[in-house]
Amino acid sequence: MPDDIDPERIRVIAAAARIPLGADSAARVARAVTPTVARFAAEKLAIPFETEPSTFVVAQRRETER
Repeated sequence: MPDDIDPERIRVIAAAARIPLGADSAARVARAVTPTVARFAAEKLAIPFETEPSTFVVAQRRETER
C-alpha cells in the first residue's frame, strides 16, 4: 500500500473531493502521509465496527428518544 502514495494519486483524490491542490502541494502531502500509511500497512490492522456505520444514526436516535 505505501507504494501507491504518490503526488498524482493525492492530486486525484483531492480533485474528487473538489479540493484545489497544486502539484507541489500534492508532493508535500504524499511525503507527509507516507510514513504513517507505511506503519498502518505493516501492522495489517483490522478495525471492526460494532455497528454498521449506516445504521449508527438510527441507533443513536433510539437512545436519545428513551
